Amino acid sequence: MLFKNHISSTSNSPPMERSHRTSDIPLDVPTMMHDFAITENYVIIPDQQVVFKLQEMIKGGSPVIYDKNKKSRFGILLKNAKNAEDITWVDCPETFCFHLWNAWEEPETDEIVVIGSCMTPPDSIFNECDENLKSVLSEIRLNLKTGESKRRPIIQSSEQINLEAGMVNRNLLGRKTKYAYLAIAEPWPKVSGFAKVDLSTGEVKKFIYGDRRYGGEPFFVPRDLSSDSDSEDDGYILAFVHDEVTWKSELQIINAMTLQSEASVKLPSRVPYGFHGTFISSKDLQNQV
Repeated sequence: MLFKNHISSTSNSPPMERSHRTSDIPLDVPTMMHDFAITENYVIIPDQQVVFKLQEMIKGGSPVIYDKNKKSRFGILLKNAKNAEDITWVDCPETFCFHLWNAWEEPETDEIVVIGSCMTPPDSIFNECDENLKSVLSEIRLNLKTGESKRRPIIQSSEQINLEAGMVNRNLLGRKTKYAYLAIAEPWPKVSGFAKVDLSTGEVKKFIYGDRRYGGEPFFVPRDLSSDSDSEDDGYILAFVHDEVTWKSELQIINAMTLQSEASVKLPSRVPYGFHGTFISSKDLQNQV
């Protein structure tokens, strides 16, 4: 497996000042790694139980399968490491996170905290799956000193909510964040709204799009695009929403602090469900070469 470690400039750095480093990370089997996380000093690499077996295609099945005999683990690698020899592997049994939302260091406990959505069945994205799918927002603690891991659901209520595509305030990526904004993947595989989750208390506030109105990945945009805002949730949620009755689509803009709708932009054509995108300022756009 070839892992490319890219460290980009911050908003205060010259636009073309970048450092690129490539590290080869040997794995026993080809592993499906859709996502990874960073902290201020480390890269967090999931090596989980969903693997590639191309020979399954010959039988008419998916080449991406769940291998119950494989151990799930996370690799922790210093950002400035010259190679993967010093990578620390921490086992995390029966864990598959398709997406990781953030991670940060807690030096007082020698732990890396990883926030992700843990999915069961693990290969449900790649194979036929019914309503039994669960995607549980979870806190995973990786102890660098003992090599042990702990995992717990962040939302402690009896109500199970499938939370998938989304993000945290990217000005704080790699540092401790209070909130995550995640798609409510119900009724699966459609998205009926998004949830603002307090990662410390598990409190959930929902914004529902309405009857037969479905969306995709909620995107958080800070009101202040620098990292100087006093409030982590001072910004907006952008969400593409499609009405399956009128067959019309719109971009909704929701206040992230109050979860009140602030504006709606009618779209000339539909944006497909599951669409991934990003947001950059006009200044960032001008700085691109």
